[in-house]
Amino acid sequence: MERSQIRCRSGIKGRVKAFASTLLLYLGLCALVPAAEEHPFTSKISQRIELHDQYHNLQSLNFPATNVTFLTIADRKGSKQIEGWITALKAHHKGPLDIRGLADVGGVPSLLRGRIRKRFQETILYPVMMDWSGDVCARFRYVADQANVIIIDRNGSIAGRFSGQATEASLKAAFVALEKAVATPMLPPTDLATKSPSPSKR
Repeated sequence: MERSQIRCRSGIKGRVKAFASTLLLYLGLCALVPAAEEHPFTSKISQRIELHDQYHNLQSLNFPATNVTFLTIADRKGSKQIEGWITALKAHHKGPLDIRGLADVGGVPSLLRGRIRKRFQETILYPVMMDWSGDVCARFRYVADQANVIIIDRNGSIAGRFSGQATEASLKAAFVALEKAVATPMLPPTDLATKSPSPSKR
């Protein structure tokens, strides 16, 4: 084999190795860059949320709203603590209130979704938004394996958030936050509100 051919092949191999090294370095750097995350709901619900409930009905959580919203968020383990909060809330507050549920069912395989919906239909009367991706629940920064209760005033501001069992102390604090939210008047929609980001659909 002539020397020119050997040099040519060596040159090609060298360029291939250099390209592969560059590609691996690029992919490694991409892995280090965090994925873009939607704005979290830590103090205010700044974006309309739309998810289907256990009855396949599309539910929308949008503000300003007519009533104060009592939102519960839970995964499978945390759902066992929800009933204590709901029962105490209904006994304490007699006025109008929008009770909503948000279920983190992101880990449920597609084949089991029908069974999960049926279980929700049999045990929960109020609408529960089924978050099959888990992305919407994550934006609330909720505590896993516990019931999460979020009280939202008519303007979408979070008046209080609580997690865990409904104890005497936590209920007392929740009722204070609830009364604060009820006393907050609904602000008229502004041009900014009408130009809010597109709804978060999952």
